[in-house]
Amino acid sequence: AACWRVAVGSGAGLAAGLGRLESALRAERRQRDELRAQLAGAWSTVTVLALLPVVGLGLGAALGADPLGVLLHSTAGLVCLVAGLLLEVCGLFWAARIVRAGEAG
Repeated sequence: AACWRVAVGSGAGLAAGLGRLESALRAERRQRDELRAQLAGAWSTVTVLALLPVVGLGLGAALGADPLGVLLHSTAGLVCLVAGLLLEVCGLFWAARIVRAGEAG
């Protein structure tokens, strides 16, 4: 509609205006797709960081240790569990915030 108004008001060609608009929109979309592709690695890192504690518990159990028993049935284990959960949540929020800032910028 804006191209139509400019074409009618100034006598410029509608096709030229639409061509410029199309190329600008395509360039913007290409840039957005490129940014999304570049940030895919960062999102993968956030996901791996989120899963590492679970993998650690699984490895401990696979080696014959009782990590859940230690974490849930001892005072030191509960302190470590709470501290670890708080650090994990803070780290995830921080990493996600960094990646979202990259998306917004």
